[in-house]
Amino acid sequence: MICDVRLIKMAEKSEIINAVPGATSEQKSQMAFGLTDLALLAMTLIWGMNFIIVKTTLLQISPVAFAALRFVLAAFLLFAIVRLRQGGFQIPHAAWRRVALAGVIGTTLYQLLFINGLALTEASNSALIVACTPAFIVLLNRVLGRERFPQRGWLGIGLSFFGITLVIISGGNFALDAQTLLGDGLVLCATFCWALYSVLSVPLLKRYSPLSFTALSTIFGAIPLFIIGLPALVNQDWASVSLGSWAGLAYSAIFAIVIAYIIWNAGVKRLGGARTAIYNNLTPVIATLGAALFLNEPLTPTKILGAGIIFIGLYLARTSKIIVEPEG
Repeated sequence: MICDVRLIKMAEKSEIINAVPGATSEQKSQMAFGLTDLALLAMTLIWGMNFIIVKTTLLQISPVAFAALRFVLAAFLLFAIVRLRQGGFQIPHAAWRRVALAGVIGTTLYQLLFINGLALTEASNSALIVACTPAFIVLLNRVLGRERFPQRGWLGIGLSFFGITLVIISGGNFALDAQTLLGDGLVLCATFCWALYSVLSVPLLKRYSPLSFTALSTIFGAIPLFIIGLPALVNQDWASVSLGSWAGLAYSAIFAIVIAYIIWNAGVKRLGGARTAIYNNLTPVIATLGAALFLNEPLTPTKILGAGIIFIGLYLARTSKIIVEPEG
């Protein structure tokens, strides 16, 4: 974990600068591919495999108990890392209220909405809805007057969404009944919460390190999640949980939260919310490949075509020049 944190710090200092007409040096640096992008690709690998691991772990642990326990574990680990590396959060108490708001939105609300929505709908539906995250971030930034995404970026988002649609439809698991629609609505609200979390974190990440912000916001978000999940934790039959499920819980806490959240926030700090969020659309591709390797699910030509389109959309959105609106 320490190595991953150092990788993120190196990524913020070591980017290859592309020569793009009309772009400032800061914009050129943001548009160039470098270590930050490699870290984000590692994040999609972690989250893609997490989907498969969680799917099997939830057969023995209830969803609410799982969410509460893994975030409490992640919060303790992040606190320990911050203490060891920095001696503290290095965020003044005056800013804690804003960090807490981001944490509650990005952890408490997001997790509760997503878990309950996923219980009512298909995983494929959820993956398609989560692919709306970059568009939500762009729209929120536009409403707040922070930045505008160019047509090239919107084209990339659209292609990425279309590619995910191909991957999901080819699986034959897409559903549209009354219960599923309710679940889809909850997942859509969860996706909006994650986009809002990403947008709210930008001003804070400009002032404080991704590690400090990730640790403190996760702790604030884990507290109410633990309180809400306490009945499920008490009622869970922990004696019947296998070693494999405990390993799945540990993987989800350490890699999918601690490491991946630090990478995500470092990406938001370095590249902006929309460019970072587009990487999340690779997660269904990783999950599909993982399912083919470990769950013997078929890997069809349509899925391969969809994955290719997602990569094209990622490239277009990632290399687009974001127009920052003047303040005031």
